[in-house]
Amino acid sequence: MTRPGIERRRAARAKADFAIRFDASRDGAAREATLKDLSTNGLCCHHAEALREMTLVRIALEIPGEPQVHDVQGAVVRCAKLRDVTPPAYEVAVYFTEISAACRAALARFVAAHVAV
Repeated sequence: MTRPGIERRRAARAKADFAIRFDASRDGAAREATLKDLSTNGLCCHHAEALREMTLVRIALEIPGEPQVHDVQGAVVRCAKLRDVTPPAYEVAVYFTEISAACRAALARFVAAHVAV
């Protein structure tokens, strides 16, 4: 059992407010979402569609200040409808399952530069 207020995340996270593109479908159509926060282990974003937990997603991650667009894979670990938002939107948390060393290093630089002290 977890206690309220105890941080369970294993990696520092930084607030982020930029667009990402990800594909959660089999049709190969990437959809846009807006990041809320980002870490070397995963991300949280706002998205127009609900996604089932454990859905695998491919993410095109263009980190501000970095020259490369990174292709990562993750699994949806949480999806919750945002209240009082029109049109409906969802907060989606994704845990990275496949990530290159270069992307992890770029994420670490972003988090170090943007994490609240």
